[in-house]
Amino acid sequence: MNSFSKFITYIPPLILIFKLIYFGIPEYVKPVFVYEYIIFFGVSYLFAILQDFFNPSEKTDILLRVVMIISSLILLITSIYYTATFSIIFSTIMFVAISFSLYLEIKSNKQQD
Repeated sequence: MNSFSKFITYIPPLILIFKLIYFGIPEYVKPVFVYEYIIFFGVSYLFAILQDFFNPSEKTDILLRVVMIISSLILLITSIYYTATFSIIFSTIMFVAISFSLYLEIKSNKQQD
């Protein structure tokens, strides 16, 4: 039952992605945001799958977090350019949160050594 619940958590995002592909992007949404959000959530999705089902190395873990930080920073810059308030708030929160998690990961690795 526990492994089944792991799989269930990954199904709704896949349904949403297929729905966006099938029905298309709404006209009021800029395509740049859609592509950047797909990259950001795709990397996050990959990170979650690796953490749940595999045992990634520390370098892979840190590398994926750095890629998530870079993609959230790019999303923040694009949001500022297009003055999308919600996206600015979201990308700022994600940038700070992922940067802090990377800091804690590196700090805990240094304490173990």
